[in-house]
Amino acid sequence: MKITTLLENHANPDQPELLSEHGLSFYIENQGHVVMSDVGQTGKFAENAAILGIDLDLVEAVAISHHHYDHGGGLERFLKENHHATIYLRQLDYTALVAEDGPGAIRTIGLDDALLNKNQDRVTLINRSREILPGFHLITEIPQRYPEPGGDQRLKIKSGNLVRPDPFDHEMVTVFESERGLVVMTGCAHNGVMNMIAATRKALPGKPILALVGGFHLVHEEPETVREVGKLLLAEDIPSIYTGHCTGDNAVEILEQVLGPRLHRLYCGLEIEMP
Repeated sequence: MKITTLLENHANPDQPELLSEHGLSFYIENQGHVVMSDVGQTGKFAENAAILGIDLDLVEAVAISHHHYDHGGGLERFLKENHHATIYLRQLDYTALVAEDGPGAIRTIGLDDALLNKNQDRVTLINRSREILPGFHLITEIPQRYPEPGGDQRLKIKSGNLVRPDPFDHEMVTVFESERGLVVMTGCAHNGVMNMIAATRKALPGKPILALVGGFHLVHEEPETVREVGKLLLAEDIPSIYTGHCTGDNAVEILEQVLGPRLHRLYCGLEIEMP
């Protein structure tokens, strides 16, 4: 299994030509199939793919971890680059996803509904866990055993004039399976990274998790909360944890103190190879 980071918040000092932005996009080769997890917020992931010599036309399927712009905003560009891959998202029944930046300050952070409607033949909405391709799982049943990130309180759903907290039932866990074990992709982990791990262990029991990859949305958490998450992750005994994006640089530093060498930082162009 090989995972190439097409896009991430952090630039690559060894490859300054690669573009970065607030978002995530991964290109995954596993069991003879090629898929993607997320496409960032613009077309920068495609520019980076070209620089890295990656052919986006080989992609068979794309999983969008949740309906936020920094993970699915690049769909328009992807649909121009690839004319056959199926786009998988969880079903969404709300009028809009918004962020409340302050009193009366609300901005839309969801995906382009017009684009999705125009490309209904390419988009599959799911409401239950599925194995899309051999070793490519989408998990929708996420238990709430652990607290969600506190910073999510500013993220809302809007239905008509009603604005209320986002329950994040439009988020899913993307899991890749090899002969040795599993790689869990968290997206932003709005449901909580520990709940995503629990969802994976319940859906695919008895299979070891080799790596955890993605954002943990700890950017707004207090240091002690981050430290507690780190201790819980340490107890899970996952050999490799790759994070960045919405985890926040300060939180990543704390996680490094707790997790030591098993914690790795994400950046554009990073390649992760699992035996």
